[in-house]
Amino acid sequence: MGIHYLDTAGNAYLRMPAAGGLILIRGQRQPTIGKQVQHRAFQPAGVQLLYQLLREPALLQASYRVLAEQAQVALGSVSVLLRGLQQLELLRDEGGKRRWTNPSHVLHRWVAAYGEVVRPRLHGQCYRWLDANTARQGWQDLELGPDMAWGGEPAAHLLLEGYLLPEYFTLYTAAPRGEIMRRLRLVPDEAGKVEVLPPMPMTLGPGRPLPQAVHPLLAYADLYLTAEPRNREVAHLLHERYLSYLT
Repeated sequence: MGIHYLDTAGNAYLRMPAAGGLILIRGQRQPTIGKQVQHRAFQPAGVQLLYQLLREPALLQASYRVLAEQAQVALGSVSVLLRGLQQLELLRDEGGKRRWTNPSHVLHRWVAAYGEVVRPRLHGQCYRWLDANTARQGWQDLELGPDMAWGGEPAAHLLLEGYLLPEYFTLYTAAPRGEIMRRLRLVPDEAGKVEVLPPMPMTLGPGRPLPQAVHPLLAYADLYLTAEPRNREVAHLLHERYLSYLT
């Protein structure tokens, strides 16, 4: 039809009557783009190890055995994961001491990997409140079990003294479904605003500022991954108060 075109593979049809020229390239195929593979340092075991290292900076100097126990990963994989972080120029060795090259960059790489690799595999369940008023008042008074902790928006509410009023609720627990429903008075509902997720290993262990909430690092990731401007603003407040050492 005499239509000029140029595509991303390099095929082209360009006729220039005034110059007496013609450019015709055809048969060039689009390159095959394979699925991007995350570096091993950002696969589940690496995400678990990074969580512990970012949560407790002193662990950077711990032995491989201690790191394996804290992250609940195989002892043999710790050296591989740390070496991978060095290859990615995220971690360096200075006089026998491990140091982050750019803690803020490491944090954001971890948040992205947690959202892409780990969180989708947690297979959460959604619920709604048996009493709709619980979402506005009363959820803070619910008696959580020892293996339960709020994440996301309710965690931010607790950690920032009520700054954020939760709309969506995230709870981390490995408790049986029946116990969850009984303690929190929940009803299964795929469209519900209460999401219950099994935690990563050691997520609900010691070292959290509040026993009812996950560590600010995980709450930060939950909020940031929603891509909601309001939640990202609150995530920055969590960073300023609790994660300022990662700058």
